[in-house]
Amino acid sequence: MSLLCLATPAAAQSVYTLSGRVLDATTGEALAGAAVALKERPAAGAITDAAGRYSFAAYEGMYTLVVKYIGYEAQEQPVQFNQSISITIRLTPTTYKVQEVEVVAERKPPITETPVMGQLELPLETIKTLPVLFGEVDILKIVSLMPGVKSAGEGSTGFYVRGGGADQNLVLLDKAIVYNPGHLFNFFSVFNSDAIDQTTLIKGNMPALYGGRLSSVLDIGMKEGDLNDFRVDGGIGLIASRLSVQGPLVEDKAAFILSGRRTYADVLMNPFLKNTDQGGVPYYFYDLNGKLSFILSEKDKLYFSGYYGRDVGELTLSEGRFKGDFFWGNSSATARWNHTFNDKLEMDVHGVMSKYDFEFSWDFGGFTTVAQTGVQDYSASLDFNYKPHVRHHLQYGLQYTYHKLLPRAGEAESASGEIFGTDQLLTKYGHEYGLYLSDDIYLTDRLLLSLGIRNSYFTQTGPFTFYQFDENLLTTDSTVYGSGEKVRTFSAWEPRVSAKYDINKKSSVKAAFSKSAQYLHLVSNAYTTLPLDVWAPSSAMVEPQRATQYALGYFRSIKENQYEGSVEVYYKDLENQLEYREGFAPGPSNRDLEYEFVSGSGRSYGVELFLRKNYGALQGWFGYTLSRTTRKFPELNKGHTFPARYDRRHDLSVVGSYKYNDRWTFGGSFVYGTGEATTLPVRRYFLEGTVNYQYGDRNSFRMQPTHRLDLSATLEGRKWKNIENSWTFSIYNVYGRRNPYLYYIDNEGSAYDSGVKLQAKKVSIVPFPLPSVTLNFTWK
Repeated sequence: MSLLCLATPAAAQSVYTLSGRVLDATTGEALAGAAVALKERPAAGAITDAAGRYSFAAYEGMYTLVVKYIGYEAQEQPVQFNQSISITIRLTPTTYKVQEVEVVAERKPPITETPVMGQLELPLETIKTLPVLFGEVDILKIVSLMPGVKSAGEGSTGFYVRGGGADQNLVLLDKAIVYNPGHLFNFFSVFNSDAIDQTTLIKGNMPALYGGRLSSVLDIGMKEGDLNDFRVDGGIGLIASRLSVQGPLVEDKAAFILSGRRTYADVLMNPFLKNTDQGGVPYYFYDLNGKLSFILSEKDKLYFSGYYGRDVGELTLSEGRFKGDFFWGNSSATARWNHTFNDKLEMDVHGVMSKYDFEFSWDFGGFTTVAQTGVQDYSASLDFNYKPHVRHHLQYGLQYTYHKLLPRAGEAESASGEIFGTDQLLTKYGHEYGLYLSDDIYLTDRLLLSLGIRNSYFTQTGPFTFYQFDENLLTTDSTVYGSGEKVRTFSAWEPRVSAKYDINKKSSVKAAFSKSAQYLHLVSNAYTTLPLDVWAPSSAMVEPQRATQYALGYFRSIKENQYEGSVEVYYKDLENQLEYREGFAPGPSNRDLEYEFVSGSGRSYGVELFLRKNYGALQGWFGYTLSRTTRKFPELNKGHTFPARYDRRHDLSVVGSYKYNDRWTFGGSFVYGTGEATTLPVRRYFLEGTVNYQYGDRNSFRMQPTHRLDLSATLEGRKWKNIENSWTFSIYNVYGRRNPYLYYIDNEGSAYDSGVKLQAKKVSIVPFPLPSVTLNFTWK
């Protein structure tokens, strides 16, 4: 590394560092993703992080500092590099008008400049103009419109990236892991748009800073609060409303933000339905976000943030003979201290708690049952950013997480009071460590090499009992581990290498290679639409998942970055993928759930096309993915390769928004995808008067293709005193496409008179156009 520094022609010159933050001039909020650079030396510059921080080095001299960010006035100022200095830059928001298109056209850093391959910044202002279900802005729905990202299906917040499972995405909210990002049976995400500041998706070679997942990172940061003025933001929709309050605690020194959201169909409708057969609306969800920000000094900043959300509901079936209650939700708390040692080195210290839990209790025929699952983490991290030289940017640190998982718990009580339980099989404990180092090296003004290495380590600890069973599933022997006693350990070296070469000012080529390990596994239950998916750790029975990925791409900026496009190809190998064994059925068992898993391998490859228009009255993007994703398990499908459930050969999205004038903005999106792979019966036979089915090869049946058009219109209201408002009208599924959610086999008639009729029937979630309207407002 030092040899590279010595080889540069200007190594004898003095080198100084420029650092600081980029903030919104009106609110004091940090601006993540702003481009800060020197006009005379474009290679010397930086993109601000989630806290709006930037830092880079340059040789001694006089330069012009240029700062650009989408939606803000570009700023230029002279800067003298004769000592290391810190500058806080405040950008003024642009008043959007059609005639100002040329002013806006250069603000967003080109796609050719971003050092991380597959990284996408998702501006919230763009997200808010697009049509969404029930008028609720949903970050995860927008993520699924990106090339290489596939939605888990209509009415679902899950997503799959480049052939990986939903559990292989690292979803972070202020560095706290979100294990289940869904509300309302996964129709909505848990992310309240009023509380969100920035969203970054990395679907290629994730930096060494991130670990524990194989496919992608979705890093979401909360707003820090307005340091200067109080303001209130909110929205009233057909199914949910939200309210956000923020402002200074001490002007220019401390701020807060508090956001809440709740569905209220139950509150509005229950008084009218209470004395009817319907009884009421038995479901609602709510969530709360909060954050405190303190500027202790020029070198020290302190942040506390938290999230709490719950879904609560009940079910009544079989004319009241079956009654069930359920709830699930996420909660998290984050404490962060940022300290700047000098103009080259800064540190972040995080302490994080995150929790997901689910409980479903029901009574049927006097038999009461309770089922639970969940995961709880306590983690700490120490991260450093160090820029010792104009051509180097180092990141290094260590991370630790204590996992407590409840893969499956249950208790049943009969009418006579007899209790059956499986709690002694359930709770699992693990310790996960990570140590990482990365260096972004400018070998020349055109060639950037990013080298990263991560070492991860996982230990399963007791209490734990390892059982051995005979062919009749009867226990033959067991090994008992005490509390805290080491059961099994795993470790992995995870190299991350990427390179960017600028062909010219308008185009670049990027390549990446990475190896990753994952120690937690999500196992889905296909027999219910409730979120009964369970998280299980690597253990004495389960090996960690591993992945190796290669990627290559060409990126181009067109017409001063008014347009940008890319073509990326990738290939990914997956090891130790989990599925349930053949014949598994959920129900009471004296065995840990891990005994029901089988392990196999996976492969995914494809090409992604992306074209985006960044500026002007008309903005939007076109994304297309051609890919294939397969799995191979020795114990499934006779050992033959089969398509993964989320294998989708063709995936297309077209997204756009058009600013007609100062008051009206129109938006739309169209999606098309190859049908999901599933398994259905290919033959039927009668045995003792009942219909039995013989199933075909695993995932050999393709559902119908999915396609849908959504439209929206936003009307900016007249400003009244200090209140601004807007109305958003949207139509989900404009032409009423009956997209398949699942298929089932229905039979009618009696087997004794040969009158049985069998038919595969399609179930759709929203088979009709669904309009919605939302009133958004701001008081300041």
